[in-house]
Amino acid sequence: MSKNMKINATVNQAMQFADHSKEQWDRFYFITKEEAKMLSEAHTEWTRWILIPANEKDNMLKRINERLVAERIPEVEMIVLKWRMSQLLRDIQRKYTAGTMFPGPSKRASGSSSKTRTREYDPVRDV
Repeated sequence: MSKNMKINATVNQAMQFADHSKEQWDRFYFITKEEAKMLSEAHTEWTRWILIPANEKDNMLKRINERLVAERIPEVEMIVLKWRMSQLLRDIQRKYTAGTMFPGPSKRASGSSSKTRTREYDPVRDV
């Protein structure tokens, strides 16, 4: 197995690089999804992997690996975490901008619905 993994690796390549079985990989996916959700709720400005401070990345890797080891799943390297979290953060951003990730004003409540749209002031019409 190669010691290098590309950031655009396929799921199977990443799973093989991590030396995980399908069941182990599913748990890794679940654990990282929980981490990404907590991270994005606590730090809404961290929308991409590059924006997360290095010490936070190290702490996240440590927490994830501790959970993996507790389940007798091989630890992952930072490149695998980067690969996975980059995908999750992108997906969270897509869902957030679509108004479906977190509670709060929906697109309709913010005025994108034609029924609730406000118009600019017109001095002739609005006299």
